[in-house]
Amino acid sequence: MVSRKILIALGVFAVLAIGIGSVCAVQNIEVDGMKFCIPDEYKEDTSLATEGVTNEDGFKIYNRTYFDSSNKMIHISVFHGKDTDKLSLDDLKEPTDVKKTIKGYDGLLDHDKDAGLYFFTYIKNGKVSIITVEDESLLEKVIV
Repeated sequence: MVSRKILIALGVFAVLAIGIGSVCAVQNIEVDGMKFCIPDEYKEDTSLATEGVTNEDGFKIYNRTYFDSSNKMIHISVFHGKDTDKLSLDDLKEPTDVKKTIKGYDGLLDHDKDAGLYFFTYIKNGKVSIITVEDESLLEKVIV
């Protein structure tokens, strides 16, 4: 009798786990070795992706852009170059940036009210990551 109760409890737990997993489903992605989570309702626009394009300043840039069904965007940009491992947040700080910590990462948050976009910039492993979203609460979901 005890084993039957255990099996029923495990079955209920499995159903709950699947239900919760489908509500909180995310896509685990990597951009130049940096890990991020994209909510499942967002789909990548691969036509906007770049993979290690070197700009005029010698930085290698990697970009991914995702949109949901209402065209809200998540954009991730990771770049690095010869001296990015020596950069500090103070080197990147713009006058409108505010220092903020998200998911344990010290970074810079900027809000462009005209465009309706939030930008969070942080440095990890000698690489600079910039996450752009329309809803500030998405930053907590995207950053791993």
